[in-house]
Amino acid sequence: MAVKIYFGGDDAALVLETGDRRYLIVSDTHLGYEVELAREGIFFPSQLPSILERILRLVERFNADTLVLLGDVKHRVSGVSWRESRQVIDLLEGIRSSVDRVLITPGNHDAGIMTLAQGAAEVMSGRGLMIGDAWLLHGHCWPPPRAAQARLIVIGHTHPVISLARGVGSRRKIFLLLRAPRHRLLKVLAAKTSKSPTRESGYGHGYVKLLVLPHFNNALQGLDLSNLLSGGRSISPLLRGDIFNLGAANILMLDGARLGSVKWYVESGGQW
Repeated sequence: MAVKIYFGGDDAALVLETGDRRYLIVSDTHLGYEVELAREGIFFPSQLPSILERILRLVERFNADTLVLLGDVKHRVSGVSWRESRQVIDLLEGIRSSVDRVLITPGNHDAGIMTLAQGAAEVMSGRGLMIGDAWLLHGHCWPPPRAAQARLIVIGHTHPVISLARGVGSRRKIFLLLRAPRHRLLKVLAAKTSKSPTRESGYGHGYVKLLVLPHFNNALQGLDLSNLLSGGRSISPLLRGDIFNLGAANILMLDGARLGSVKWYVESGGQW
């Protein structure tokens, strides 16, 4: 089933249309992040009201019937604080009546999410799920070989931003769009699960695109592309190896407009 893509315009969101269904996809809400800031002496208001209002506005704007939370719904990595618990429950309860389904693909910050989401959302595998021709996952782990059948893989986790000038306030969230030969991706994914590539898996046919979503929580600073190329454990394993050429990735603004490549941005000094 083909997938049509709509960008959120002035927000870090994506809409996939398959047949008569529309899926609103947001990533990295990191509910409870302000609690960590408070421990460091930085006092920031709760982002829950803003996140909920923006999601509901996007649901109405695009007439979405399913919401997909692409991981890191909450912020604390180990365990669940009572503030996070309340915020996750309030978010899901605030959304539930506006959509038919809420799907969660857990991220590395989502310990306890299955209990918190009980009755309000469906918690899927952390390795992702297929919607039409798109495979969706948070991105902190490898997807299964079946993901190589997709025309498009969508992940979050990396929090990409660019700088318009010097200073944190000049940072802008962005999408990243990459592509890789399908056979190369399948070979790596099969090796991760000790399975041999099969003809049914789409071995050797064409390219797979990878779309990296920015974070939805406006309190997060993000990771500038100048630091992204250095790799490290903070970015998706799909971006750390030689499957996708990160330097050749296209930088997309929130409305989907193409700015240039990551290599161009870095060589220009990390500002434009």
